[in-house]
Amino acid sequence: MTRAAKKMVMVWVAMAMILGVPFAAMAAESVTITGEVNDSYQIVDASGQVYEIADTTPGNDLVENHIGEKAKVTGTLEQDQDLKIITVTAFQIITE
Repeated sequence: MTRAAKKMVMVWVAMAMILGVPFAAMAAESVTITGEVNDSYQIVDASGQVYEIADTTPGNDLVENHIGEKAKVTGTLEQDQDLKIITVTAFQIITE
């Protein structure tokens, strides 16, 4: 491989790394969680896993109107250090 070809490969690799990092950081996993809503802006599932509810219109509606109720929540999940944060896109209250 010529010196110019090596440089071109290195440029392409660098560009791929630079462009790939923001896309990876923006990607969030879509999930459905069932658990109890509490007044600390959290939903706690049956195993005791706590998910922080992001400050969004659907998330605020869930917390403000359904504390203590069981809900099936759909949204995107992100990890920030030890916190799991769900950005609620939809929810359904479960009545048993």
